[in-house]
This record gives sequence, structure tokens and C-alpha cells, in this order.
Amino acid sequence: MADLLKGLNTESFKEPVGLAHETTNIEADEQAYEQLPESKETFLEGVEPSPTPVPAPAAQAPAPRPAQQPPIAKDEVVIHVEKIMEEGLGALYATLPEDAKPIFQKKGEEVAEEVSTMVRSLKFEVSKVLRLIREWLLTIPKVNRFFLEQEAKIKTDRLVDFVEARREELNNQP
Repeated sequence: MADLLKGLNTESFKEPVGLAHETTNIEADEQAYEQLPESKETFLEGVEPSPTPVPAPAAQAPAPRPAQQPPIAKDEVVIHVEKIMEEGLGALYATLPEDAKPIFQKKGEEVAEEVSTMVRSLKFEVSKVLRLIREWLLTIPKVNRFFLEQEAKIKTDRLVDFVEARREELNNQP
């Protein structure tokens, strides 16, 4: 152990001179920023400007809005899966904070799409569906774990019933 410590420079382990009080992270960042050498160089220095000038934006033109994607046409399987998933969650959705609603809705749509793909192919994996629904319900802030497990199980059972009915329907077709 003593051999390992011989080569170490113990000067670097001493407290810095002039620090009589502990500094906060913000103060330390400010001090480090002040000690940085000021450099006028930019990463594009020496690069020739583009041959075509970029037009300046109009002073009073409104900011362009992002293009709205047209809603994807949902087939009957996706609609039915979404109805099963949203059963009994209307009051809960209404109480969600505004920032959690889009996350919950987006994750729900992704899960519904994945589950409906399994339903269409009739390769329905119950454990995977249960996991997907559980992960979706976990996006609800401060959710009770027992409620989550119960709802995930109920919704999975309803989806299993839907798949079985769909299988029967497809088997009875001529």
C-alpha cells in the first residue's frame, strides 16, 4: 500500500487556498466560467459562407405551426381494443395533471396498436399483453399498485375474451 502512495502527488489533495467557506454548485460553476479564457474563435472560423444567402424572416410574419399529421384511420379491431382499455378509466383520466395526459394517451395508443396487431394475427401472448397494459397504467402518477394490477388483469381478461370471440367468428366463416 505504501508503494502505491509513493508516486502520488499529495499537493493535489490539499484544500484550495482562499476558500474559507463551502461553495455551492452554482458558485463553483460561476467561478469556473470566469476562469475560462475568452476566445473569439468559433468552430466555423475559416469556413466560406454559403453561396446562396439565407433570406431574413419577415418581421411580422407569424411563426409557422408544425404540420398536423392527419389522424390515422383506425380499423374496428383497434377501436374495440381501445374501448376495452379505457373502460373505467374516464374519471381517473379527468383527474390527471395536464402534463401527464398526453403521455398517458400516447402510451395507451401505442399499447392498443401493438395489442390489436396480436389480435389480428391471432397470436395473442397473454403475458406480453399484461406487461404492456401494466406499463401503460404505470404512466399514471401516484397510482396504487394494487389498483394497477387489478385493472391490468381485468383488461387482459377482457382482451382474451375478445380474441376468443374473434377466433370463433373467423372459424365459422365459410
